[in-house]
Amino acid sequence: MFGKVFGANVDWISQHSVLPEYFRQQFYDTGQLFPEFAANIGGGQNIYNFSYYGLYSPLILPSYFLPFLKMSDYMIAVSLLCLLADVLLFFKWLRQNDVSKGNACLTSLLFLLSGPLIFHSYNQTMFVNYMPFLLLGLLGVDRYFYRKKSGLFTVSVFLMIMTSFYFSIGGILVLILYGIYRYLTVQASPADRTLPQSQAYSSQKVTCRSFLPDGIKFCLPILSAVLMSGFLLVPTALTLIQGTRSQGTQTEETALSFASLFLPDSDLLRVLYHPYGIGLTTLVITVLLTGLTYRTWREKYIHIVCILVISIPFFLYILNGGLYIRGKVLIPMIPLLCYLTAIYLEKQRHLEIPFFQGVVPYVITLGIVSFGQLNENKQSLRCFLIADAIVMLLCALFFYWKHIEKLIVIIPIGFLILFGTVYQIRADHMLDAAFYHQVTDKNIKKTAEQVLDSENGFYRTEQLGTDTENAANLNRIWSTDQYSSSLYSSAYNKDYQNFRQNIFGVDQPYRNLLMQAQAKNPFFQNLMGVKYVLSAEPVAGYEKVTAYNAEKNAVSIYENKEALPIVYTTRRTISQKEYEKLPFPYNQTAFLSYAVTKNDSDVTAEDLIQEQAAHIQTLALPLEPKIQTKKNIRKNISIPQAQDGDILFLQFRVKNLKPSRDVSVWVEGIRNKLTSEEHIYYNENELFTYAVPLQEGQDSIRIVWGGGSYKISDLQSYMWHPGNNTDEIGREILCEGEFFPDEEKTTGNVIAGTINTESSGYLITSIPYDKSFEVYVDGQLIENEKVNTAFLGVSLDRVSSEKVSSETIAPEPTPSENETHDVRIVYHAPGLKIGKILSVLGILLWIGISRSRRVTFSRA
Repeated sequence: MFGKVFGANVDWISQHSVLPEYFRQQFYDTGQLFPEFAANIGGGQNIYNFSYYGLYSPLILPSYFLPFLKMSDYMIAVSLLCLLADVLLFFKWLRQNDVSKGNACLTSLLFLLSGPLIFHSYNQTMFVNYMPFLLLGLLGVDRYFYRKKSGLFTVSVFLMIMTSFYFSIGGILVLILYGIYRYLTVQASPADRTLPQSQAYSSQKVTCRSFLPDGIKFCLPILSAVLMSGFLLVPTALTLIQGTRSQGTQTEETALSFASLFLPDSDLLRVLYHPYGIGLTTLVITVLLTGLTYRTWREKYIHIVCILVISIPFFLYILNGGLYIRGKVLIPMIPLLCYLTAIYLEKQRHLEIPFFQGVVPYVITLGIVSFGQLNENKQSLRCFLIADAIVMLLCALFFYWKHIEKLIVIIPIGFLILFGTVYQIRADHMLDAAFYHQVTDKNIKKTAEQVLDSENGFYRTEQLGTDTENAANLNRIWSTDQYSSSLYSSAYNKDYQNFRQNIFGVDQPYRNLLMQAQAKNPFFQNLMGVKYVLSAEPVAGYEKVTAYNAEKNAVSIYENKEALPIVYTTRRTISQKEYEKLPFPYNQTAFLSYAVTKNDSDVTAEDLIQEQAAHIQTLALPLEPKIQTKKNIRKNISIPQAQDGDILFLQFRVKNLKPSRDVSVWVEGIRNKLTSEEHIYYNENELFTYAVPLQEGQDSIRIVWGGGSYKISDLQSYMWHPGNNTDEIGREILCEGEFFPDEEKTTGNVIAGTINTESSGYLITSIPYDKSFEVYVDGQLIENEKVNTAFLGVSLDRVSSEKVSSETIAPEPTPSENETHDVRIVYHAPGLKIGKILSVLGILLWIGISRSRRVTFSRA
């Protein structure tokens, strides 16, 4: 792993390390602890689309006091500290429950080496970074029952929710299961409830009469923590309901019937080795099976419920929020299962498990891994699992000969080290150090700020490079004055995603449908107001304006003066009904001439096609109807000689004849990709669309057919000639009034400024539509609507009509003149106020619980 950093080249570099940095930047800019809007990412969206990435995480908030430290460096340090805290807290928990020092050390090492902990500490940190607070919660449960205090329990649940609300559901389930186990322990020891579980227990009977009130008391600290988290949970929940939370592919999940959700299955990847599950060795199966033979039903209970949660799909479905059935939600079970392993080792140390009772579970485990469910592409893992089970059976026989119980856990530790090392090397997710320093170079920030400081208008600035660099920069914002159209998030504005993917047809270079890339389509760039691009290479359609040289990199700023402002006014509109009639490529070129509104207009689809017909030349490119190759094939295709500003439009449908493989096609370096149907986030990109800027005199294009077997159909190809006539197309004819932001007032959830235009037509934005926007023109709240099929807009005619209706006598009509209007766009995240109220109630409940001081339990 030399030359690497403790971060991953997929989600970590483009999500987990950059979105927290954006939260920090916005805090510095606004001073607000409760932000509502992320104006700079994905065109501008509800910030609770990104709350999953640590909006209020107690691990990230301390970085706000360290502005001199790069967030990515901070995240690396925090992840390593969390791993250390995990081991120390788990060790303390075991020792507190009378596990011997030797077994506690070895089991703590087993816990650390479980598949998810190290792997996700540098990949998807939200999968594991809540673990210190879950372990504190387990300590808090012990404290609740043995010392009758609930403070640590409540605080731990609250911090766990703040860190990762998604995995906190599984974490709370673990705390409840363990809480019931501890309650039974306490009830079984009436003589001295402060004794740990290793003491002898009497057979105190537990009844519903005692269990229900005590269970309610136990749940009150959890309820208090959930209520205190209201300012995060409520707006996040409403945002996910109103927007979109990607469900990925629904292959095997959709095939499940309701009844099958309650039928056990033996999916081995949920439990064994895999980092997207529990990730332990076959020993954990043996421990759970052995627990069914323990003497007391209290001990049997905890093993039974663990088996049910792991093996019944219904629990996974609920823990995944009803989205799908995936083993990642079982990661919070790791501490509890490792705890049961430590108890098992203690029993073996004290020779409490007879030979037959101890060996048979190993034999059954061997049968389970031999015939259990495993994905087809993971069958090679089965040999490793069988070897693991056989070796563990031999270790058990050796233990009953020599009574060295530590051998039972040392061997699994060795298996985890071997598998983890090989898996992580083969996965090769760890970031190359040189690439890491390149994409996080602070000189790029200085360059971005240089151009942003000199711009008075309202435009977007994006960064382009290789596909790998673009992926790393999907959410990267160098300054709160920078606005971007790209986005990579598991939750997003559904109208914007639909516009990109289905209406406009932006190129999709990545496997993951969630990765809304920096588009290379010049028409999309113009529409979204991408006036500036940071790039190390020339950008087609953009002119170089300035540059700087770093030690190992040269980045320049490129400008497109034809880009539309993010907010502008126009009277040139076409109704959405007519727009939907437009064929390709007129559905893209239409935005050079008209804004799409819901109201009827005099312009029809036929009118627009006739207006732009002189600019579009139909081509007949000789593309092969079927591609079958193992390696990439490069072809040069002749086209009519291009003039300056010409753009090639190309669109065709792809049918993947080998759905288990990806399909990629490059046209002049612009890639479209169709993901394998087995990919968890199948991108559904079956219609490849390209808009390729051409150079003066260019007479051919290079197409690279990626390896695979696929058919090409419904081919359409055109050449766009802009010409010199700007009376029908372009910024000059469409943009009648440009918005200029007020730098002091445009901050957080407010975009404010002035626009010089007539009091008629439409105010058009390229900000994705959301019904929670409020638009004020000259202080008047104007009803907003969806324009350009996916974006925020208002009719300025409403401003005039409201002014007239407010006067007793209407003034005489006067010729239209341009006027300066104040425009204020405000976004209020739905549910934030209610969430704050619930948080106050949660604090009051916590105070009430704390004042009661001692917890008392009912007796049967």
